[in-house]
Amino acid sequence: MYITDLANELLLHILQSCPTVPSLLALASTCKHLHSIFAHHKLPLLYQSFEAQYGPSHDAIRLVTYNSSQSAHLPRPAPPQSMALLKRLVEVGLIAEKWATVYPSQKWTGDESANRRLLSSEERWNLRRACYRIWLYDMAFHTPQHARTGRVLPQVVRTRAQVLRPWPGEQLAEMLDLYAIFRAILHSHICPSNGTVLRRHKQRFPDDPFPLVSTTKATKYNDPLVDFHQAFFHSTPHVSGLSMARNHRQYGATVEGWGDEIAQYYVVEDMLKLDPGQLMHLFESLTGQAGSDAELTAGYGFGSRKAMVEHFVAALGDWFENNGETLVETICFVIGERGGDGRELGELVEGGLEGICRRELVDLVE
Repeated sequence: MYITDLANELLLHILQSCPTVPSLLALASTCKHLHSIFAHHKLPLLYQSFEAQYGPSHDAIRLVTYNSSQSAHLPRPAPPQSMALLKRLVEVGLIAEKWATVYPSQKWTGDESANRRLLSSEERWNLRRACYRIWLYDMAFHTPQHARTGRVLPQVVRTRAQVLRPWPGEQLAEMLDLYAIFRAILHSHICPSNGTVLRRHKQRFPDDPFPLVSTTKATKYNDPLVDFHQAFFHSTPHVSGLSMARNHRQYGATVEGWGDEIAQYYVVEDMLKLDPGQLMHLFESLTGQAGSDAELTAGYGFGSRKAMVEHFVAALGDWFENNGETLVETICFVIGERGGDGRELGELVEGGLEGICRRELVDLVE
């Protein structure tokens, strides 16, 4: 008996059971009969597959339909199903799924590497939900309209808190957990410190007597990047002692690092305002997943990975300078309103007792 001999109701149920959008499209393209059934129920089937692959769709729809004309915490009616909306949903869903893939390599590092594993379906669902909600917060409050000078004003803090209040503490912990992954990516891959860059260079080139120094002579007057860092990242030195050549000669290229650990901390705080899509773009670019380093830096018109990041941030505007993220302090504020302690919640997330992946009590006893 051929599958096409089944009743249309059964074939429709099979199409509805497809776990991903690509599998649905592949099945619908196998024969004319299945394609005709798919065509009569196209949008409902596609949205159902989206929910299975990239859900929760409610949070994703809330993200892609947000605009500054309405406060982020106010509920908006669900728009009618359309291919244009679905396309936008799939775009953010792909980003969230990429973070679900990256998460294990950044969550379990060092001595915890032996515990590294893939996320379960439920954990991936929770991670995507946290990603959509962080993204919504970024779009609402990490913008040029929210300057550093007004971040602690009571009315501004209450406005930010309104977005987070509807969500329980365990879901806020999931957001903190994913935010810690963003921080780790920035700290290690996008904005590494001078010390980190030097250690990596020494490991690759142990016999290099002058590490991280350009062979092209230039002065600060003809090197367009010398003052760039100070212009966009407050109190972060662009040229450290590692980049100085012997005999007091000046060289044009700079260290790939972003200053010492203290200066790097402020850079990372600024960069955490980037939304998950922007962070994933930089991460893929700098790790070679979106093409070779030579192609990437050439495309931006610069000759280094650091210069590419600087160019990307410069396009965001002057408001980005010396203006750290506000999500963590707003979560702590909301937890404090409920009689809890935001720092304790952060420690529970760091210890694996709260967050996207929770350690079992049996593991802690052992």
